[in-house]
Amino acid sequence: MNVEWLIMVGVVLLVFGFLFIFSRNALMVLGSVMNAPVATIDEKLKSYRILAGVVLVVIGGWLISVAFGYPSLWYLHIIGVTVLFFGLLYLFLPEWLDWLSSVLDHILLSTDEAVIAARKSLGIILIISAIYVFYSAYLVMR
Repeated sequence: MNVEWLIMVGVVLLVFGFLFIFSRNALMVLGSVMNAPVATIDEKLKSYRILAGVVLVVIGGWLISVAFGYPSLWYLHIIGVTVLFFGLLYLFLPEWLDWLSSVLDHILLSTDEAVIAARKSLGIILIISAIYVFYSAYLVMR
């Protein structure tokens, strides 16, 4: 591993650690900037609904068939059934999928309040992590 990467990670951890400890307002501004949606895919995906549904059904069926061949990969059954379910929703019940999307668009739990409440503890953890990363970089350079 390059030492430069370790130093960069340490600097980022140190900056965010001090940001968490000393600057609540800057953290709130950063949180509001990061919470803004970048793009919505619901409208773009509506025109490719049938293609997306067929692709999801094929991938779900393939995952289920692979899972039957390898019993140790039991979790592929769950993933395959989930993908197959959403593929069938895209094909046959797109209105229900739109409703589900609008319900899930609401924020159920905002992590911003939890981070702000524990910001000093998180800042200390980040600073300790930065010290460890700098020490690791020192050991690598030796």
